[in-house]
Amino acid sequence: MPYFLFIIQLVGFVFLVVSCFTLPGIFLLGKSKNEFIFWEKIILGTVLGLIFFSLLSYLLLVIGLHFLLLPIIFVIDLFTIKKLSTTFLQFNLLPRKKLILLLLVFILGVAGQLLIIAPSGIYLNGDLVFWSSHGHDGLWHISLMQEYQRGYPLQNPVFAGERLVNYHFFSDIAPADFSKFFKFPDLDLYFRFFPLIYSILLGALAYLLGTKLGRSFTSGIFAAIFTYFAGSFGYIVTFLQNHTIGGESVFWASQPQSSIGNPPQIVAFIIVLTFFYLFSFFVAKPEKILFLICTMLAGSLAVFKIYGGIVLLVSLGLVGLRQLIRERKPHILLLSIASSLLSAVLYFPNASSSGSFLIIEPWWFIRTMVVAPNKLNWMDLELKRQTYLAEHNLKRVIQVELTAFLIFFFGNLGLRFIGLFNLLKFSKGFFVNYFYQVVTLVIIISFVLPLLVLQKGVAPNTIQFLQYFLILLGIASAPVIDRLFKTLKSPVLILVLTSIIVLLAVPTQVSLINSFYSRLPFAKISRQDLMALQYLKTQTSSNSVILTPPYNKYFRSDQSIPQIWAWSDTGYVTALSSRRSYLADTEQVDIMGYNLKNRQTSEEEIFSQTDPKIFTEEVRNLKVDYLYFPIAIKPKIDLSKTPFVKVFSNSEVEIWKI
Repeated sequence: MPYFLFIIQLVGFVFLVVSCFTLPGIFLLGKSKNEFIFWEKIILGTVLGLIFFSLLSYLLLVIGLHFLLLPIIFVIDLFTIKKLSTTFLQFNLLPRKKLILLLLVFILGVAGQLLIIAPSGIYLNGDLVFWSSHGHDGLWHISLMQEYQRGYPLQNPVFAGERLVNYHFFSDIAPADFSKFFKFPDLDLYFRFFPLIYSILLGALAYLLGTKLGRSFTSGIFAAIFTYFAGSFGYIVTFLQNHTIGGESVFWASQPQSSIGNPPQIVAFIIVLTFFYLFSFFVAKPEKILFLICTMLAGSLAVFKIYGGIVLLVSLGLVGLRQLIRERKPHILLLSIASSLLSAVLYFPNASSSGSFLIIEPWWFIRTMVVAPNKLNWMDLELKRQTYLAEHNLKRVIQVELTAFLIFFFGNLGLRFIGLFNLLKFSKGFFVNYFYQVVTLVIIISFVLPLLVLQKGVAPNTIQFLQYFLILLGIASAPVIDRLFKTLKSPVLILVLTSIIVLLAVPTQVSLINSFYSRLPFAKISRQDLMALQYLKTQTSSNSVILTPPYNKYFRSDQSIPQIWAWSDTGYVTALSSRRSYLADTEQVDIMGYNLKNRQTSEEEIFSQTDPKIFTEEVRNLKVDYLYFPIAIKPKIDLSKTPFVKVFSNSEVEIWKI
């Protein structure tokens, strides 16, 4: 029965995606004079509808009219359906062999991505289990979904009482609304339903863009293959080190296919690819509606993923200036200005004034890649560099630095280095083709920035700039392979070359999936913990603030699957109870720039306090409503000696009302 219910919910979800995203997006596309084929309308329309839905929802939330969201979408749907001509439903399928090949790539590609995220958030013997970092990242996003449903202004759900700042939460808007209005389970929305849509859109957009660049089916199919499967050359390093196949991020960058576990990142990929596809039409024939659509895409990108917004807006601005100087035409510059203004309007109200989130630190990723034990662990190379520096042997220093740079460059690219040959083709028309210029600049800037800057708080996050470099060069590789196939002509040689490409491209993707299923789940929320969380969710006020124990990194669990509170500092209480926490997930709070030291100190003092009177006073000063703790890490105080009341208990968890 649960599986049957899941299928029913999934079918309903797809229907609502068409209603809430696809039809409004098709309505926008229909205003253009350009002719889009059926599949272009479906794919591009769904992306445009998703972004439009998110922006409209946020605007209505801010002005207090969020209840109008679905009626407005419904009216747009009626206009769209009314104007759909019979020709819209007519589409030509690919020849049978091509269609089967395309479906096979998509089935394997989507399945490969879903295997990375979909198993998390399922029940195993009554416990809720999580693989990889999903017990941390996934529950943080679910907390944001629930916070969004409470209305504006948004608070930080794991730092109660403080405004939500310095985080791109827009990827959580649509899931939050689907949870609020249509009552889909949050766990299914985050871990299964939306990832399915994102994965299909990512591959479909890669296929469309690859087909457009190479003007052939082969180019499109290889663009999808590189997007879904191509990884780094990290498997060469792990094989040499310990005879295993792995190393997805040995050279620091995570691969695009693993972005499915990072909703802001995969949505940013989708936005960038959609923008480039429609921007090519805008460059050829500027239209007001395409100007507005491209502005909506580029302008909203920063609030889905700031890294993508930076590289795209900078690239647009530079190309816009060149067009203005060269042709005295302001089209691209105006698009850049309009997109930047929209980005500022959306981004800065939800950002703190604590200064830049980036710091200058050249070559940090290359230097740490060489010496880190979980990367190359090549201390000999670093010692040589230091020796040559001490000897002022500039020639040898340059040689060592160049070696490290080339390893970083080609190691991260993997087989996508083939795309560099397409950049050479771009260069031939670079100075006259503005589309090529923007794509090339995004590729260059997204590679250069992580070599120069780091993010405050969590330095490695800046490597996410590099992922646009990887995905775009992967798509750019497809036309090169297509041209090579046309040169070979022989079916046997083409089959051999295809086999070589697949064998060299996919090992890191295969190893990534294997790493998930070669071990037990990373963490669990036990049945008893879930019962306690359900009590909070159903028996307490929605505005309640929960005080939880500080994370004890020295606690050692003897269970094969550790309890989530013993595994990592997460906001699991917030996510599963729909109640804000006084302080949880301190790593995330710190990244966002909050001053959390006072709260950390208070929390630690309270849970180590032995004087009932002081304990009572300190807890009341925090203005929290409930004390929630696993018995294994309970406060040192005997709570029966305080005026607080135990409202829930079982063999693992207690809840006390303040």
